[in-house]
Amino acid sequence: MRQKFDGRPLEIRNAVSTYFEYCLLDTPDSACPLLQEFVIAPFALEECRRGGTSSEPGRMRPFSDAVTASASTSSTTAVATTVTSEQRESPCCSARPLAIGVVAVSMSFALIYFLMIVPLTTTIIPTTPSPITSGTVSSSHPTDSSILNSTLFASTTEHIPTTTEDPLYMNINDKHHRYQIPLNHIPLLYEVKLKLFLPWKPSVNYDTDNFVVEGHVRVHFTSGGGSRVLLHSDSEQHIGECMVRDEFGREIFVKHVGRGFPQVLDLHLAADMIHGMNYTLDIAFRRHMEQDGALGLFTVPYTYENETRYMVATHLQNSEARKVFPCIDIPEVKAQFDTVIIHPTGTTAIANMIDNSTVVDGGWTTTTFKRTPPMSTYLFAFSVSDFPYLERVSSRGIKSRVFCDPSKIESAELIADSVIPLLEFYEDYFDILYPLEKLDFHHFLTEPLFHSSIEQPMV
Repeated sequence: MRQKFDGRPLEIRNAVSTYFEYCLLDTPDSACPLLQEFVIAPFALEECRRGGTSSEPGRMRPFSDAVTASASTSSTTAVATTVTSEQRESPCCSARPLAIGVVAVSMSFALIYFLMIVPLTTTIIPTTPSPITSGTVSSSHPTDSSILNSTLFASTTEHIPTTTEDPLYMNINDKHHRYQIPLNHIPLLYEVKLKLFLPWKPSVNYDTDNFVVEGHVRVHFTSGGGSRVLLHSDSEQHIGECMVRDEFGREIFVKHVGRGFPQVLDLHLAADMIHGMNYTLDIAFRRHMEQDGALGLFTVPYTYENETRYMVATHLQNSEARKVFPCIDIPEVKAQFDTVIIHPTGTTAIANMIDNSTVVDGGWTTTTFKRTPPMSTYLFAFSVSDFPYLERVSSRGIKSRVFCDPSKIESAELIADSVIPLLEFYEDYFDILYPLEKLDFHHFLTEPLFHSSIEQPMV
């Protein structure tokens, strides 16, 4: 970097020596006030303090004869003109003040150079998302552009505001989390009871309740504390009475049931729960079965003897269990299931486990199933139909049943005869026994609404 000093080019690194040469050799003292004030005058003062005597030999002179001659002609340099040739030869003159002055001036120029080449820096501070309140419904998801625009350039002295976002809703709108909710409470057991108003044949009609499912779920969970319970629940699921009890049977009043976000049920309690204590949550709900797709709890029409009939099945992969009952619908959260299906008399209900009891009461049949091992909610499955079935039993007593459209029962013989040999082969090959008591298959051909054949195992 080059600068000009009195019309002459000046190198910054040689600025100190050049400046001294200029002041000492080419200009009068009045043109070099810095040199006069900070270098020459201190030298003279040091001489006066020492009284002209010093034991230190003079190795360098503060200034040359030329400087003395030039300085003696000026009226403003009276101190400098008092230095005679005899004094210059005196050993009391020290080079230390000159060295100190040179260092001071050098540091000044170095500081100026540093400030000229080093710009002021800024800090990139990521901003926190806007606070989300429970009364705001958001149907959109964050895009890449919104993430890119979420940085703020601010100085290091700027105040960084803290977020007021409720940590319960941190990832609730992230599409990659499938409307993720916090795992404050860990479910242990779901007791699911469903009543299906299924007009499975033309003579069965429930008027306005056709294709409606009324349900009740009791969730046994270990609480993480707080006064809120968040569950996944489809927005078309109408929630009825809710009740929370602790492990001693004491009730905690549910003062508000909110739906501030899609597919999320937010229960506000009147008192805080105790961290680590077990609680039960009872929820009544009502919903229509799906008739336009094969997700959640859906119906399938088929033709039998020139009449249209309906059956019901579930397809909950990978996060559709929330359409059947309120739950924590996250694959890594596993719990046991007790299932009770109330279905029209004349139909058969099958589920994950083998049926434990079947009770007929007029036009309704109640089928209770054994408790499942811990599993994810998307593995919960059941089906209701009037399909007949073919049954085979393995050497260990494992039942295999194939349910099929009555008109296709003969075609199911091959499937029924193949299941048990395959099951026994894999048990021997992997040296792992099948852990359940039965293995059911539900095979049905659908109407042109779906244009496919669906085969669904009930494990």
